[in-house]
Amino acid sequence: MVGERSDAELIAASLSEGGEFSVVFDRHFATVFKYVARRIGTDAASDVTSEVFVRAFEARDRYDLSRSSARPWLYGIASNLVRDHLRRQRRRSRAYLRVASLEEAASEAVVNDAEARASAVLMAPKINAALGKLNPKDREVLLLFALGELTYEEIAEVQSIPIGTVRSRLARARRRMQELMPDDRQTRG
Repeated sequence: MVGERSDAELIAASLSEGGEFSVVFDRHFATVFKYVARRIGTDAASDVTSEVFVRAFEARDRYDLSRSSARPWLYGIASNLVRDHLRRQRRRSRAYLRVASLEEAASEAVVNDAEARASAVLMAPKINAALGKLNPKDREVLLLFALGELTYEEIAEVQSIPIGTVRSRLARARRRMQELMPDDRQTRG
């Protein structure tokens, strides 16, 4: 749209008039929510996505105004909050399992339920298992690309790494996923 202000212009304006930031929120909330929900599930996604924008608003005075789009910046904040959320979920699940009786902890249903809450990823269990075996830096790049639908340039900005590193991490993650995923051609007639 002609005359539409960039995110950088809106963020700069929000430093004196906080309400200007609402346009950045409206512009990016849905895509950030979608990324977060695909990582941790829809139940927790609203809270985490809201926290992304609270943190962004609080840090807007440190935003690099030479970057017209705030999308990579917001995804960087989202990635950190998702990582923190998953870490807390794993700790909470481990604590629940320690407190639970040995019989309950041994129960497959309880273990599967705890693992589902901890990972909260809306993918097939085999994909989750394979993702869990990836190097964390490679996994983060893959998820930003696949779920966040970010470009190589945006991922480089989110991760503060060169584009070449994004390419190599993504290639390594893809290769490793192919190694870890069973070849389903044998099961097809």
